[in-house]
Amino acid sequence: MTDCLSLEHAICIEYINKSGQEQNLENWLKEQDRPIGLILCEGFEERSLAIGEKLAELRTKVDCVIIGRYSNHLEENKKYLARFAKLANDLAPSNTKIIDNDNDGVWVRKAIELSGANAVLLDITSISNRGLFGALDAASASNRQIFIGYSEPAQYWPKKADWDAINQNLSVNTSIAISELVDKAPWLFGYEHCVETVPGHEGYDSVGYGHALIGFLPFKAARLAAIIEREIYSEFIFIAGRPRLEENLWRLQALKRINIFTTKNWEIKEISTFSYRNAIEQIAALLFKNPSLLEKYDVHLAITGSKLQTIACWVVSSIVSSITVIASIPAVYYPESFSDGIGVSWVFELLSPRKLVS
Repeated sequence: MTDCLSLEHAICIEYINKSGQEQNLENWLKEQDRPIGLILCEGFEERSLAIGEKLAELRTKVDCVIIGRYSNHLEENKKYLARFAKLANDLAPSNTKIIDNDNDGVWVRKAIELSGANAVLLDITSISNRGLFGALDAASASNRQIFIGYSEPAQYWPKKADWDAINQNLSVNTSIAISELVDKAPWLFGYEHCVETVPGHEGYDSVGYGHALIGFLPFKAARLAAIIEREIYSEFIFIAGRPRLEENLWRLQALKRINIFTTKNWEIKEISTFSYRNAIEQIAALLFKNPSLLEKYDVHLAITGSKLQTIACWVVSSIVSSITVIASIPAVYYPESFSDGIGVSWVFELLSPRKLVS
């Protein structure tokens, strides 16, 4: 078993060494010498438009535009339909298609097939963490050169003013738990969540083994609490996301305070919300440290962190097939209080972990 674990750790390290880091979109475009196929996911955040509109602004040659539209047709996802239609018409007026997105990998596989392009840019900005696993499975299984695009917002929720208001409320109402105040705050999403294992990454539990959870701290404590309530865990390792920008470092301490009744005295690791390769390295270190967590427990992984941290979770779970990946899906979203504006866009080439495993 130890030899198997050592091999999996070695594959994680090989993946890090062979994969490329995130590049600024504009810098990445300077290196491209052929048209690409563009796959977008419609969402309720303005940043979901960022990459497509930037390509249109720069008059980038695009073979086609394939847009995944959530098949549940929720009202909030209709906000930017006109802008998506315009950028698609600007980029590929004669080769644009809209397909249903059922929050799985099927739509991405279909989009890649429809594109016909040898090089594809898949924008994951508006793909949910749960749906991201299926999307990446489909992309990595294709025989195309796949690039992953991701855009930050100009500003995340909660904003500093929202956090200050929570603290002010606490100073007045000392009997109220901080997690209760935050869970009821009308931003990001509500406090009710549906917990699911991620298709294709269900892992397996061995007879006689206890369970350990690696969980990313969310800004609504109820999201992670819903996962913890579903299983008896013998050990926890919690991960707090360190923001890329210094001006947002207050969010790191906020995460720890919001989840204090969940984390209790368990270990909390800090991992950057940026750099998926760094996150792979640190998650692997948690799994394979001496004595190995995987030798002692059946490990569950709660994907409640940032989008790039979730990509790292996908890589590790694709290599270490025993890991059970769990998603906590909000019942209610607050689309007007989720993120504001458009920030920096990033791109990197996707390396298939399954090719290294095989």
